[in-house]
Amino acid sequence: MSPSSRLRLRAWAQELHRYRGWVATAAGLGMAGAALGALEPLFYRTLADLLVAVAGRRTPAAAAWPRGAAVLAGLAGLLLAQRLLQTGQTLAVNRVRFDASFDLSQRVLRQLYARPLAFHQQRGAGYVQTRVDRGVAAFGQLVGELLQSLLPHTVNLALLAALLWMLSPRLAVLALAPLPLYLWATLRGAARARRQEARVQEGWSRLYSRVTEVLSAIKTVQAMTAEPHELAHYRRRAAAIFRRLWRQVWLEEGYGHLQNALALAGRMAVAVYGFSLVLSGHLSPGTWIAATSYAALLYQPLAGLAGGSLAAARAAVAADAALDFLADAPVPTAVPTPLPRLRGAIAFEGVGFAYPAAAGAGARSALRDVSFAIAPGETVAVVGPSGGGKTTLTDLLLRFHDPSAGRILLDGRDLRGMPPGALRRQLAVVLQEPLLLQGSIADNVAYGAPAATAAHVRAALRAAHAEEFVARLPQGLATPLGERGARLSGGEKQRLALARALLRDPRILILDEATAHLDAASEAAVHRSLRALAGSRTVIVISHRLDRLPSPDRILVIAEGELLEQGSPAALGARGGYYARLLQPRLEVGGAAV
Repeated sequence: MSPSSRLRLRAWAQELHRYRGWVATAAGLGMAGAALGALEPLFYRTLADLLVAVAGRRTPAAAAWPRGAAVLAGLAGLLLAQRLLQTGQTLAVNRVRFDASFDLSQRVLRQLYARPLAFHQQRGAGYVQTRVDRGVAAFGQLVGELLQSLLPHTVNLALLAALLWMLSPRLAVLALAPLPLYLWATLRGAARARRQEARVQEGWSRLYSRVTEVLSAIKTVQAMTAEPHELAHYRRRAAAIFRRLWRQVWLEEGYGHLQNALALAGRMAVAVYGFSLVLSGHLSPGTWIAATSYAALLYQPLAGLAGGSLAAARAAVAADAALDFLADAPVPTAVPTPLPRLRGAIAFEGVGFAYPAAAGAGARSALRDVSFAIAPGETVAVVGPSGGGKTTLTDLLLRFHDPSAGRILLDGRDLRGMPPGALRRQLAVVLQEPLLLQGSIADNVAYGAPAATAAHVRAALRAAHAEEFVARLPQGLATPLGERGARLSGGEKQRLALARALLRDPRILILDEATAHLDAASEAAVHRSLRALAGSRTVIVISHRLDRLPSPDRILVIAEGELLEQGSPAALGARGGYYARLLQPRLEVGGAAV
C-alpha cells in the first residue's frame, strides 16, 4: 500500500472513529444479516432430501410432514430475522452517514472561513464550493458503501465459501477457481475508476469555478452580450468531461462482462460436475441442490463487492477533496483570543509586500519600503492612481496578508502577533462595491453585530444618511434584499454598508472608495457625519477622487508601490509635488488620467 493510500485510510478511520458506536452497531447488524443469508440453502438441502426420500418411498409422507413443517418454519423465521437485521442496519448506516456528512460539512466550512484571503483568491469560490458539495455528499456515500455493501458482502462471501466447502470440497474448488481473476478485474476496474474520477472531479470544479464567476458578474456579461461565448465555453468543457465519463462507462461494462463470464463458468462447473456426482451415487440430490445454490449465491456478494468497489473508488476521490481542506489547515479557535481596546495608533516600518507568483511569472511587488505613522483619532487620506498599492495597505492592516518585509505596528505591537479575528473585531472597512446578503435591511446592517437592537440599527442608518430612504420602503427595516442587494441602487448599498461599519463601533474605520456611488450632496452629508462620529477613532480614507475628499488631517500619496509624499493637504498643495499635480484635472500621472 502506498503512503498516500495509508494517509487516506487513516483520515477516513479518524472520521469514522467519531461515530464508533453507531459504526459498530451497523457493522454487527450487517454481518449478522449476511451470516443468516448464508444459511438459507441448507434448509433447501434438507427439504430436497426429504422429498427424495418420500418419492423413493423410504419415508412415509405422513412422517415427513412434521419435519418438513419445522424446516419451513425455521426458514420463515430466518428470512424474517434477516429482514429485521437489514432494517436495523439501514437505520444505523444512515445515522452514521447523516451525522458524518453534517459534522464534516461544518468543520470544512469552519476551516475554509479560517483560510487566508490568498487561498480563496487562488482557488476561486466556484472551485471550492464544487469540491466541498461533492466531497461531503461523497463521504456519506462512501460510508454507506463500506458499511452496507463491502463489509456485509465480504462476510457473506467468506461464509458461503466455507459452507460450500463443508458440503463438497471438490465443488468448492470448482466454484472458487475463477475467483483470483474475478478479484483482479474488480481491483483493476476500481483503480481505473479512481483515476478517471479524479480527472472528472477536477474538470467539474474548474468548469463551475468559471460558471460562478460568470453568474456573479451576470450584469456585465449581459451588457457585453457575451452569453453565447460563455455557453460555448461551457459546452466545450462539459463535452470533454462527458466524453471521459462515457469512456469510464465502457470500461466498467467491459470489466462487468468479464466478471459475469467468470461467474457463469464457476456456476456451470459446479452444476455439471455435481450432477455427475449425483448420478454416480457420490452426492445426494439435496446436497447437489444446496451446492449449486451456494455456487450461484457465491457470485452475488462478489458482484456486490465489484459494484461497491467501483462506487467507493469514485466516492473516495470526491471525499478526499473535502478532507484535503482539513489537512494542514489553520485550526480556528472557538472563541478568538480577545485584544484590549485599541487606541488606533498605526505604524508602517519599511513595509514591503509581493503577491505570490502566478504560473509562469515572477512575484508581483505591490509595496516597497513604505514607512509612516498615524496617531490615534487621526483622519488620513490615502491617494494615488489605481493599482498604486492603496488597497494593499488596508489588506495588510486587516491581516489578509502579512508583510514580505518590514513590520506593521498597532498600538506599538507587531500585527503578526495579533489573532486576525480579534483584530478585525476592532476594525471596520467599507468597500466601493459593498457586499450585501440575502435577508432584511436590519439583518444586513446588524451583520457582524448580532447583539445590536433595532434602536442601534436606526442610529447607524441615521449616521450614514440611510434612514430616510429605508423609511420610504414598504417594509422599512424588514424589507428583504435580493442576492447581493440587487434591489438597491449603488449609493443605497454603500450607505447601508457604511451604517453596518459604524454599528460595530470600530477603533479604526477604513473607507475604500466607500462614497464612490453617492451624489455630491449625499457624500458631503456622510463626510460631515463621519467627522462628527470620528472622535477618537482612526479613519483611513482611500480614494483617487481628490475633488470629493473629506477634510483629512494628513494625506499619504501612494504610487507604483511607493510612498511618494505625506503631509497636510495645504502643505502638499503648496509644495508643488506629486499631490499638487494630481489636483490638476485631466493630467496624466503615472500613466493614469486623474
